[in-house]
Amino acid sequence: MLGKKILAVVFAAVILIKLAFLLISPENWLGASQAFLGHYGAIIGIYLVLLVITGYFVFTSLDLIDVAVVMLFTSILLGLSLIPYLASMPQLPEAIVSVGFAKVWPAWILWAAIAVAVLYRIFAGKKR
Repeated sequence: MLGKKILAVVFAAVILIKLAFLLISPENWLGASQAFLGHYGAIIGIYLVLLVITGYFVFTSLDLIDVAVVMLFTSILLGLSLIPYLASMPQLPEAIVSVGFAKVWPAWILWAAIAVAVLYRIFAGKKR
């Protein structure tokens, strides 16, 4: 339980710091994010480590169906957050297609595995 609380505090703190930076000094936030974007391999590594750490707590302490609902909520919230920026990203669909499976396969495999596990749990699980 302590691990989940620590992760929740980190989440809340990072979100509030990010929002404060975006409200007070969006230029500084943009500069900091641009500095990180230049290190593709390091970013992937950091995200994978964070994924393993948070995934451990999520999948060992929560029901898979609850996880799926939270992921749906988060995806919708992320989509809502990105809608205002769609007009400034006309090349994004082409970039997604051109990158293809080569760079996104770890995420696609995880998304697919979670989706299959959810469907299995719902349709092939024990009937109540």
